[in-house]
Amino acid sequence: MTTAFPDTAVLESVLDLAAQAPSVRNTQPWRWHVDQRGVQLFADWTRRLGDTDSDRRDVVLSCGAVLHHCAVALADAGWSSRIRRLPDDGVLAALELEERPPGAGSHELAAAIAHRRADRRPYTGSLPAGMIELLMLRAERFGVRLAVVPTVRWARIGDAEFALRYGDSSPGHPGDDAAMLVLATDTDTEAMRLRAGEALSDLTLAATALGLASCPLTEPLKDERNRLALACEVFDGEAHPQALIRLGRPGAGDPLPPVRRRPVAETTTFDLN
Repeated sequence: MTTAFPDTAVLESVLDLAAQAPSVRNTQPWRWHVDQRGVQLFADWTRRLGDTDSDRRDVVLSCGAVLHHCAVALADAGWSSRIRRLPDDGVLAALELEERPPGAGSHELAAAIAHRRADRRPYTGSLPAGMIELLMLRAERFGVRLAVVPTVRWARIGDAEFALRYGDSSPGHPGDDAAMLVLATDTDTEAMRLRAGEALSDLTLAATALGLASCPLTEPLKDERNRLALACEVFDGEAHPQALIRLGRPGAGDPLPPVRRRPVAETTTFDLN
Protein backbone atom coordinates (compact mmCIF):
# COMPACT_ATOMS: atom_id res chain seq x y z
CA MET A 1 0.00 0.00 0.00
CA THR A 2 1.26 3.48 -0.84
CA THR A 3 2.19 5.85 1.97
CA ALA A 4 0.63 8.83 0.16
CA PHE A 5 -2.37 9.02 -2.09
CA PRO A 6 -4.03 11.80 -4.10
CA ASP A 7 -7.26 13.16 -2.70
CA THR A 8 -10.62 12.62 -4.38
CA ALA A 9 -10.66 16.06 -6.02
CA VAL A 10 -7.31 15.38 -7.74
CA LEU A 11 -8.43 11.95 -8.88
CA GLU A 12 -11.71 13.29 -10.26
CA SER A 13 -9.82 16.00 -12.15
CA VAL A 14 -7.36 13.43 -13.54
CA LEU A 15 -10.08 11.01 -14.66
CA ASP A 16 -12.11 13.83 -16.17
CA LEU A 17 -9.09 14.82 -18.27
CA ALA A 18 -8.33 11.18 -19.15
CA ALA A 19 -11.87 10.81 -20.51
CA GLN A 20 -10.80 13.00 -23.45
CA ALA A 21 -8.98 9.94 -24.83
CA PRO A 22 -9.96 8.78 -28.31
CA SER A 23 -12.36 5.86 -28.51
CA VAL A 24 -14.12 4.15 -31.38
CA ARG A 25 -17.18 6.24 -32.33
CA ASN A 26 -16.80 8.01 -28.96
CA THR A 27 -18.16 4.97 -27.14
CA GLN A 28 -15.80 5.47 -24.16
CA PRO A 29 -15.96 1.76 -23.26
CA TRP A 30 -14.16 1.86 -19.91
CA ARG A 31 -14.79 1.79 -16.17
CA TRP A 32 -12.56 2.80 -13.26
CA HIS A 33 -12.36 1.63 -9.65
CA VAL A 34 -10.31 3.65 -7.16
CA ASP A 35 -9.26 2.48 -3.71
CA GLN A 36 -6.24 2.97 -1.45
CA ARG A 37 -4.22 0.49 -3.50
CA GLY A 38 -4.49 2.60 -6.64
CA VAL A 39 -6.60 2.93 -9.77
CA GLN A 40 -7.98 -0.03 -11.71
CA LEU A 41 -9.17 0.01 -15.31
CA PHE A 42 -11.88 -2.30 -16.66
CA ALA A 43 -13.45 -2.66 -20.10
CA ASP A 44 -17.14 -1.81 -20.30
CA TRP A 45 -18.20 -4.48 -22.76
CA THR A 46 -21.78 -3.23 -22.79
CA ARG A 47 -20.59 -0.27 -24.88
CA ARG A 48 -18.99 -2.27 -27.70
CA LEU A 49 -20.57 -1.75 -31.12
CA GLY A 50 -20.89 -5.42 -32.10
CA ASP A 51 -19.85 -8.97 -31.34
CA THR A 52 -16.97 -9.49 -33.76
CA ASP A 53 -13.29 -9.75 -32.89
CA SER A 54 -12.70 -6.33 -34.43
CA ASP A 55 -15.33 -4.87 -32.07
CA ARG A 56 -13.51 -6.43 -29.12
CA ARG A 57 -10.22 -5.04 -30.47
CA ASP A 58 -11.76 -1.56 -30.62
CA VAL A 59 -12.79 -1.75 -26.95
CA VAL A 60 -9.31 -2.77 -25.77
CA LEU A 61 -7.62 -0.16 -27.98
CA SER A 62 -9.90 2.52 -26.53
CA CYS A 63 -9.08 1.35 -23.01
CA GLY A 64 -5.37 1.48 -23.81
CA ALA A 65 -5.77 5.08 -24.96
CA VAL A 66 -7.59 6.15 -21.78
CA LEU A 67 -4.99 4.30 -19.67
CA HIS A 68 -2.20 6.37 -21.23
CA HIS A 69 -4.21 9.59 -20.94
CA CYS A 70 -4.73 8.80 -17.25
CA ALA A 71 -1.02 8.17 -16.66
CA VAL A 72 -0.17 11.45 -18.41
CA ALA A 73 -2.72 13.39 -16.38
CA LEU A 74 -1.51 11.79 -13.14
CA ALA A 75 2.11 12.64 -13.96
CA ASP A 76 1.19 16.26 -14.58
CA ALA A 77 -0.63 16.31 -11.23
CA GLY A 78 2.51 15.09 -9.45
CA TRP A 79 1.85 11.32 -9.34
CA SER A 80 3.87 8.73 -11.25
CA SER A 81 2.15 5.48 -12.21
CA ARG A 82 3.48 1.95 -12.04
CA ILE A 83 1.21 0.15 -14.49
CA ARG A 84 0.49 -3.56 -14.22
CA ARG A 85 -1.36 -4.76 -17.31
CA LEU A 86 -3.93 -7.57 -17.03
CA PRO A 87 -2.94 -8.28 -13.39
CA ASP A 88 -6.15 -10.13 -12.52
CA ASP A 89 -9.07 -11.71 -14.31
CA GLY A 90 -11.29 -8.95 -15.68
CA VAL A 91 -8.86 -6.13 -14.82
CA LEU A 92 -7.17 -4.53 -17.82
CA ALA A 93 -4.68 -2.47 -15.83
CA ALA A 94 -3.84 -1.44 -12.29
CA LEU A 95 -1.99 1.80 -11.57
CA GLU A 96 0.00 2.06 -8.35
CA LEU A 97 0.72 5.70 -7.54
CA GLU A 98 3.76 7.43 -6.11
CA GLU A 99 4.12 11.14 -5.45
CA ARG A 100 6.68 12.68 -7.80
CA PRO A 101 7.13 16.22 -9.23
CA PRO A 102 6.01 16.43 -12.87
CA GLY A 103 8.58 16.80 -15.63
CA ALA A 104 8.37 19.18 -18.58
CA GLY A 105 7.44 16.35 -20.94
CA SER A 106 4.50 15.34 -18.77
CA HIS A 107 3.13 18.88 -18.78
CA GLU A 108 3.50 19.16 -22.55
CA LEU A 109 1.52 15.98 -23.22
CA ALA A 110 -1.10 16.79 -20.58
CA ALA A 111 -1.61 20.24 -22.08
CA ALA A 112 -2.20 18.62 -25.48
CA ILE A 113 -5.11 16.53 -24.19
CA ALA A 114 -7.57 19.43 -24.22
CA HIS A 115 -6.60 20.37 -27.80
CA ARG A 116 -6.46 16.96 -29.48
CA ARG A 117 -9.36 16.22 -31.82
CA ALA A 118 -10.11 13.41 -34.25
CA ASP A 119 -9.94 15.69 -37.28
CA ARG A 120 -11.38 14.07 -40.41
CA ARG A 121 -11.15 17.26 -42.49
CA PRO A 122 -8.57 17.66 -45.30
CA TYR A 123 -5.00 18.39 -44.21
CA THR A 124 -2.51 20.55 -46.07
CA GLY A 125 1.27 20.64 -46.45
CA SER A 126 3.94 18.05 -45.84
CA LEU A 127 4.96 16.75 -42.43
CA PRO A 128 8.07 18.18 -40.74
CA ALA A 129 11.27 16.35 -41.63
CA GLY A 130 11.94 13.40 -39.34
CA MET A 131 8.43 13.42 -37.85
CA ILE A 132 7.53 9.86 -38.82
CA GLU A 133 10.89 8.56 -37.59
CA LEU A 134 10.30 10.33 -34.27
CA LEU A 135 6.88 8.73 -33.92
CA MET A 136 8.33 5.32 -34.77
CA LEU A 137 10.73 5.66 -31.86
CA ARG A 138 7.89 6.66 -29.56
CA ALA A 139 5.85 3.63 -30.65
CA GLU A 140 8.78 1.31 -29.95
CA ARG A 141 8.68 2.37 -26.28
CA PHE A 142 5.35 0.54 -26.07
CA GLY A 143 6.57 -2.51 -27.97
CA VAL A 144 4.46 -1.44 -30.96
CA ARG A 145 5.48 -1.09 -34.61
CA LEU A 146 4.66 1.95 -36.73
CA ALA A 147 4.80 2.16 -40.52
CA VAL A 148 3.46 4.26 -43.38
CA VAL A 149 0.55 2.97 -45.45
CA PRO A 150 1.34 3.51 -49.15
CA THR A 151 -0.71 6.39 -50.54
CA VAL A 152 -2.28 4.24 -53.28
CA ARG A 153 -3.61 1.85 -50.63
CA TRP A 154 -6.06 4.19 -48.93
CA ALA A 155 -8.64 6.75 -49.95
CA ARG A 156 -11.21 9.18 -48.64
CA ILE A 157 -14.79 7.97 -49.02
CA GLY A 158 -17.21 10.87 -48.94
CA ASP A 159 -16.57 13.71 -46.52
CA ALA A 160 -15.44 11.88 -43.39
CA GLU A 161 -14.77 8.18 -44.02
CA PHE A 162 -11.64 6.38 -45.18
CA ALA A 163 -10.95 2.96 -46.62
CA LEU A 164 -8.06 0.67 -47.44
CA ARG A 165 -7.94 -0.31 -51.08
CA TYR A 166 -6.41 -3.70 -51.79
CA GLY A 167 -7.60 -5.62 -54.83
CA ASP A 168 -9.46 -2.56 -56.11
CA SER A 169 -8.73 -1.53 -59.69
CA SER A 170 -9.57 2.09 -58.77
CA PRO A 171 -7.78 2.67 -55.47
CA GLY A 172 -8.74 6.31 -55.28
CA HIS A 173 -6.75 9.10 -53.67
CA PRO A 174 -6.56 10.49 -50.13
CA GLY A 175 -7.57 13.90 -51.44
CA ASP A 176 -5.07 15.87 -49.35
CA ASP A 177 -1.50 15.85 -48.04
CA ALA A 178 -2.12 13.55 -45.09
CA ALA A 179 0.01 10.55 -44.23
CA MET A 180 -1.68 7.35 -43.12
CA LEU A 181 0.23 5.43 -40.44
CA VAL A 182 -0.46 1.94 -39.15
CA LEU A 183 0.19 0.68 -35.62
CA ALA A 184 0.85 -3.06 -35.40
CA THR A 185 1.88 -5.62 -32.80
CA ASP A 186 3.93 -8.80 -33.03
CA THR A 187 1.12 -10.82 -31.42
CA ASP A 188 -2.62 -10.26 -31.57
CA THR A 189 -3.28 -10.65 -27.84
CA GLU A 190 -5.38 -8.49 -25.54
CA ALA A 191 -2.22 -7.32 -23.77
CA MET A 192 -0.69 -6.11 -27.03
CA ARG A 193 -3.93 -4.48 -28.15
CA LEU A 194 -3.88 -2.55 -24.89
CA ARG A 195 -0.29 -1.48 -25.62
CA ALA A 196 -1.31 -0.39 -29.11
CA GLY A 197 -4.00 1.82 -27.58
CA GLU A 198 -1.43 3.38 -25.26
CA ALA A 199 0.86 4.05 -28.22
CA LEU A 200 -2.02 5.56 -30.19
CA SER A 201 -2.68 7.96 -27.31
CA ASP A 202 0.99 8.89 -27.00
CA LEU A 203 1.48 9.52 -30.72
CA THR A 204 -1.65 11.61 -31.18
CA LEU A 205 -0.83 13.72 -28.12
CA ALA A 206 2.75 14.20 -29.30
CA ALA A 207 1.47 15.23 -32.73
CA THR A 208 -0.99 17.69 -31.15
CA ALA A 209 1.79 19.20 -29.04
CA LEU A 210 3.71 19.82 -32.27
CA GLY A 211 0.77 21.56 -33.91
CA LEU A 212 -0.28 18.67 -36.16
CA ALA A 213 -3.75 17.28 -36.85
CA SER A 214 -4.53 13.60 -36.43
CA CYS A 215 -7.38 11.14 -36.63
CA PRO A 216 -7.26 7.58 -35.24
CA LEU A 217 -9.12 5.06 -37.41
CA THR A 218 -10.06 1.41 -36.99
CA GLU A 219 -13.03 1.02 -39.36
CA PRO A 220 -10.80 0.32 -42.42
CA LEU A 221 -9.27 -2.66 -40.56
CA LYS A 222 -12.62 -4.41 -40.04
CA ASP A 223 -12.25 -6.01 -43.47
CA GLU A 224 -9.92 -8.90 -42.61
CA ARG A 225 -8.73 -9.28 -46.21
CA ASN A 226 -7.56 -5.67 -46.27
CA ARG A 227 -6.04 -6.04 -42.81
CA LEU A 228 -4.10 -9.14 -43.88
CA ALA A 229 -3.02 -7.55 -47.17
CA LEU A 230 -1.75 -4.48 -45.31
CA ALA A 231 0.17 -6.68 -42.87
CA CYS A 232 1.77 -8.58 -45.74
CA GLU A 233 2.75 -5.50 -47.72
CA VAL A 234 4.01 -3.30 -44.88
CA PHE A 235 5.22 -5.83 -42.27
CA ASP A 236 5.95 -8.90 -44.45
CA GLY A 237 3.11 -10.67 -42.65
CA GLU A 238 5.00 -10.59 -39.34
CA ALA A 239 2.78 -8.13 -37.44
CA HIS A 240 -0.90 -7.54 -36.77
CA PRO A 241 -2.35 -4.12 -37.68
CA GLN A 242 -4.34 -2.73 -34.75
CA ALA A 243 -5.14 0.88 -35.69
CA LEU A 244 -4.50 3.57 -38.27
CA ILE A 245 -3.58 7.19 -37.61
CA ARG A 246 -4.15 9.83 -40.26
CA LEU A 247 -1.62 12.61 -39.70
CA GLY A 248 -0.83 15.96 -41.25
CA ARG A 249 -0.81 19.72 -40.97
CA PRO A 250 -4.25 21.14 -40.15
CA GLY A 251 -6.12 22.73 -43.02
CA ALA A 252 -8.18 25.89 -43.01
CA GLY A 253 -11.14 26.19 -40.71
CA ASP A 254 -12.00 26.85 -37.10
CA PRO A 255 -10.81 24.48 -34.38
CA LEU A 256 -13.17 21.58 -33.84
CA PRO A 257 -15.34 21.83 -30.71
CA PRO A 258 -14.85 19.31 -27.90
CA VAL A 259 -16.92 16.13 -27.98
CA ARG A 260 -19.16 15.31 -25.02
CA ARG A 261 -17.63 12.81 -22.59
CA ARG A 262 -19.15 10.65 -19.91
CA PRO A 263 -18.82 12.26 -16.45
CA VAL A 264 -16.52 10.71 -13.86
CA ALA A 265 -19.52 9.82 -11.69
CA GLU A 266 -20.81 7.59 -14.50
CA THR A 267 -17.55 5.72 -15.15
CA THR A 268 -15.92 5.51 -11.72
CA THR A 269 -16.47 3.94 -8.32
CA PHE A 270 -14.53 5.22 -5.31
CA ASP A 271 -13.75 3.15 -2.21
CA LEU A 272 -11.36 5.28 -0.19
CA ASN A 273 -12.66 4.64 3.34
